[in-house]
Amino acid sequence: MSTPTLDRVLDAVLRVESNFDVRFISEPGQRWFTKPLGGALPQNFLAILHPDDVPAFRQALVAAHDGFSCDLRLLRGGTECWINLRSYSLPAAQQYVLCIVDISMWKTEDSALRHAALHDELTGLPNRAFLKKTVEQYIAEGKAPFSVALLDLDGFKKVNDTYGHAMGDAVLVETTKRLSKLIGPGDLMARLGGDEFVLLYDGKNAQGAQQALKNVLLAVARPYETAPHNAYLGVSIGVAEYPLHGDDYSLLLKNADTAMYYSKNAGKNRVTVFALTDVNVDFSIKAAIHNGIQEGEFFMEYQPQYDMQRTIIGAEALMRWTNRDLGRVGPDQFIPIVEDAGLMPFLGKWALRYSCHQLKKFHALAPDFVLSVNVSPVQFGSDHFDDQVLEVIAETGVDPSRLILEITESTLMGSQEKTERALARLREQGIRFSIDDFGTGFSSLSYLTRLPVSSIKIDKAFVAAMGEETPDHTPDKKLVKAMINLAHSIDLKVVAEGVETESQFAFLQAAGCNLIQGYLLGRPMSAADLTHRLPAPKEDAA
Repeated sequence: MSTPTLDRVLDAVLRVESNFDVRFISEPGQRWFTKPLGGALPQNFLAILHPDDVPAFRQALVAAHDGFSCDLRLLRGGTECWINLRSYSLPAAQQYVLCIVDISMWKTEDSALRHAALHDELTGLPNRAFLKKTVEQYIAEGKAPFSVALLDLDGFKKVNDTYGHAMGDAVLVETTKRLSKLIGPGDLMARLGGDEFVLLYDGKNAQGAQQALKNVLLAVARPYETAPHNAYLGVSIGVAEYPLHGDDYSLLLKNADTAMYYSKNAGKNRVTVFALTDVNVDFSIKAAIHNGIQEGEFFMEYQPQYDMQRTIIGAEALMRWTNRDLGRVGPDQFIPIVEDAGLMPFLGKWALRYSCHQLKKFHALAPDFVLSVNVSPVQFGSDHFDDQVLEVIAETGVDPSRLILEITESTLMGSQEKTERALARLREQGIRFSIDDFGTGFSSLSYLTRLPVSSIKIDKAFVAAMGEETPDHTPDKKLVKAMINLAHSIDLKVVAEGVETESQFAFLQAAGCNLIQGYLLGRPMSAADLTHRLPAPKEDAA
């Protein structure tokens, strides 16, 4: 093989001693080493090899008889450069001929292709394939526990449909930036597609992930300035833990997805951990719900509400269920199944009737006592919602002005003209309406003046985010204060839920909040226990 031929096809040809001192460099090789990077000609081949590749080079040299080929990295002009190296032995001279082809461009393109195959084009986040590969690697390495959290943005479709996909993409990029700040060094964030993201928590069980995800709820809840009118979104999250909730990638993701839909159906903007009973949910819980209705297993508890002088002024009625086989079943588990089974119209009306009968008893002790009752989206969307409410009022004889119906923000935003007429009709009878989970849905806020709403309930996630002993100008406290000021500017009262500390109470009191509920002053309790907390009725003067 002649040198002119080599010069046409190779970037450099070197002849080196057995200790790899360089004795000859072809003319093209001299130009390749010195231009355009301005490097010097090498004196020893090992000296310009990337340190990490020296062992592989030596191993290949020992294993080869006449020659070998491999890809290595050179430090050329102080810059890393990929080469394909073909080595030929000259035993008589105890030398080697090294033929070099620069493959940096090929390696870069290959790396870019690999990156594109494993990453999302819009956000740059790892994609589904990358996530699958990582989870399977965790399992193969025996890592346990770790948790997979599936996130789905609440209200994103409305942004996309209203303002177009370009605006939707901007919201997704902004979401990525917010959540990336919350990821620990050993954790992973991926985008599955659309508005679905996954957070992989290394070393965290489901409860640990649930705690960390509270910050995710708050990060998404902040207004999106990338969209017109500062759109507000929420995020529904489901968590599955390895190996408790699945021993492979597919099952973990499936169970996290199941838990996420529980979050959606339970009112959105919340975190749900997958429950093992979910596997047989359609068979066990659904059947148990039917039996539970027949056997009277459902009951109501009441969480007291206080004014800022810590006086009980009312309560929120909460549906509960204790099954003889399953034990106490949380509302985040049974309510979505009740709705899916078509039983919510029955159970919802039962809860309203039961609560109004109890309200009548509360009035015997406290005539001004106010009771809030939640209305599910299924109830609210029925054709005869107003007739059913008025029927219960007539049956129980309760003062309608002492009844507040709580409806979620997202439910109100999807209301039709006929439901608005129904609300107006009920308002004429004195019944009031409160917006539950305020601030967690996408909204132009115009419904606050369009619909007959009398109060808002600040979601507990905002209250929890305020922190302990933090300055009043922190973003989370400023946001809560802004909600209170907004409500007061249009003559709405404000209820803060989830108040658990004296610090939270003090801030809300100073900010002008009207009412609070939370573990600080009262947990959900039976009607009998709440009755004991009410003031004794005043006796008529003789």
